[in-house]
Amino acid sequence: MKIGSCQLDQESATVFLPDRTEVVIGDYAPLILVCDHQESRRQFVQQVISCCGAKPDFLDREESATTIQDLLSASSGQRSLVAVFAVGGMPSPDNPIVEMIHSLKERGFKIVAYEDGASEWPLGLQCRALLAGSQWLLDSAQPDFVSELKDRLFQLLREESERIAVDAKIKSEMKQLGLVGEAEEMVSVFRSVKRVSALSDLSTLITGETGTGKELLARAIHQLDLKRQHGPFVAINCGAINSSVAESELFGHRRGAFTGAEKDRRGLIRSANGGVLFLDEIGELDAGLQTKFLRVLQENRVLGLGDDLETSVNVRIIAATNRDLKEMVKAGTFRADLFHRLNLLSIHVPPLRQRPADIQPLVAHFLQKHAALRPGVSLVPGNKYLTALTLLDLPGNIRQLENVIRWTMVNKEDESALNLSDLPLELLEQLAQQSDSFRALATTSMKSPPEGRQSNLSAQLMQVMTASHWNLAQSLEYCEKLLLESALHLAKGNQTQTAKLLGLTPRSVYSKVRKHHLDH
Repeated sequence: MKIGSCQLDQESATVFLPDRTEVVIGDYAPLILVCDHQESRRQFVQQVISCCGAKPDFLDREESATTIQDLLSASSGQRSLVAVFAVGGMPSPDNPIVEMIHSLKERGFKIVAYEDGASEWPLGLQCRALLAGSQWLLDSAQPDFVSELKDRLFQLLREESERIAVDAKIKSEMKQLGLVGEAEEMVSVFRSVKRVSALSDLSTLITGETGTGKELLARAIHQLDLKRQHGPFVAINCGAINSSVAESELFGHRRGAFTGAEKDRRGLIRSANGGVLFLDEIGELDAGLQTKFLRVLQENRVLGLGDDLETSVNVRIIAATNRDLKEMVKAGTFRADLFHRLNLLSIHVPPLRQRPADIQPLVAHFLQKHAALRPGVSLVPGNKYLTALTLLDLPGNIRQLENVIRWTMVNKEDESALNLSDLPLELLEQLAQQSDSFRALATTSMKSPPEGRQSNLSAQLMQVMTASHWNLAQSLEYCEKLLLESALHLAKGNQTQTAKLLGLTPRSVYSKVRKHHLDH
């Protein structure tokens, strides 16, 4: 296939630029999202995309930004983060195409926008398309439009190929260090771990809820820190240290410094010399010890109990907390200067409920990790088991998920795929209560008199949110599934009719049916 000076070897899916630079785009032809209402122009764009070794995935103008995520999840194995959008006339703030460009930009897409006569628009209107999130605005009426679009797509696909390769390498490297994640949120965390590990002499603060794996991240930073990876990793739980002996435990003491000090003690800080000192639950640290730790960070020196002279230490401090240190600083319960010293480099670990894409790889990881619990048996998770784990409220995050998997492995009586019946009773009860809350909401809302419907609906929504422990994403997922089930029932399972009822495209309904496993 040839367009201008562009040449494509379709068998190998390898693209050659005019200067014969090779761009490897993977084992499959990636999908590029396209939105253009002009049929003749769509054909040109399709040819350019094919020339670049990719495939167009056309999006109708009627499909709103809220349906985009479903379209993406339906073909995630081939989806690239590249989109080509015809703006559809001069962009205005309420232009739905501009809204979709903005939505895709928030999901990490690189976007090329175009329209006939775009180069003649006032600069302010051209800026509006760029502000929405597109990287370029091309004029599709210009004679060089095809070649310019081709050049932009080549560039983006090359960057995409490099990003995919780098992310795959990072995920593989992190998995070897015990860190598992496929969601973009966690890949971003992995990138941060790689970045901060090279800055060996700077303190690092890791924040996140209980059970999100903050210590695992700290250990990964230690292993990747070329300067300190062969030194010790000393972990301290600041919330578990007895306040009466905390100073001695941390800073050490000389023999005879106090009653019971029968021999010299180096202390945990000096024991970490040449390596990493991990301060878990740093928000629980006593006010007096906060002052002493500040001096360690500022001067790299330690004064033990009974010592006359300070001792130099060469240690990297990594702290972790599930508390809001900024609020603690405002409340006066945590030193501002210590916070700023610790927060030179920061990594925030998102909770598991914000990255449901990680449930499946984590379950597979834990089944393999604890395979010794079921020797000779290879257990696999079924769809309903995975869906249930995604919908469950797991305040203990990954740690709680691992405990659930271990409980399942120990208590399962056969070798069949893991199913709902393999979950602990308390989790089944949680799912049932959530379902009852949503069904009650739907039933009572339909029966409420018009004049009282709004107040009743508000009260019922409050009940639903309480039942889901105020997890908004989980509540919305349940609402969407319930409404979709109702529409499918009314349409007697016909997805085309369901789409008409809900004001969606048939493809969006198909994607949602798959997402909620309503096709089983």
